[in-house]
Amino acid sequence: MSISYKPLVERFEIPRPTLIEWQKRAEVEGDNWRVRHLSYLRTQLWVEEETLKEIRHFAPCSEDLFILSIYFFFHNINSFIPPEPLRKGLREFSLKVRNGVEYQHEFAGRIWSLRVGDDSNRCIVNYHRVFDLLNKLNSAQYALIIETILLFIKTIKKRYSIGTTTFLEGKTWQELYMYDKAFALKSIEEFFHKRGIL
Repeated sequence: MSISYKPLVERFEIPRPTLIEWQKRAEVEGDNWRVRHLSYLRTQLWVEEETLKEIRHFAPCSEDLFILSIYFFFHNINSFIPPEPLRKGLREFSLKVRNGVEYQHEFAGRIWSLRVGDDSNRCIVNYHRVFDLLNKLNSAQYALIIETILLFIKTIKKRYSIGTTTFLEGKTWQELYMYDKAFALKSIEEFFHKRGIL
């Protein structure tokens, strides 16, 4: 029986020779952990495809994914975070008004874009749409979006050799330009479209 390993290789980064060896041993040994694991992985692929369709039905926008990605990047989040701590942290991050010359850069303006009152210098992050999206998601949808955001952050950190521990404080214009490039809406749209979110 011919079996396609490409989806498993691409999604789970398991080497094709390993999958072929598992399949051969599964045929000889019968029901064992390899058989059950291959079955589980194939089921997971189907579940993810269906979950992606559900997410696309909510029509997340690149600006929402930008805000979530920025939050994960600034807070150096490298692993799954449950919804409640994310909402709490995102709200605190969004409502804190930040000052400094770095926050006058165009990149900062994309993040802190919502004016507060009549003071044009007081801006917060427009997190309301992000909360609307998060409130619509079930557990599987939420987990898949978070996993994709973590992958996006890992990818841009490696590609652009960037990181931060101080938000934008002390960043040079060159660093801000690099952030702007890494988090460009076009980059976000390409990355999340390729993974089926958009």
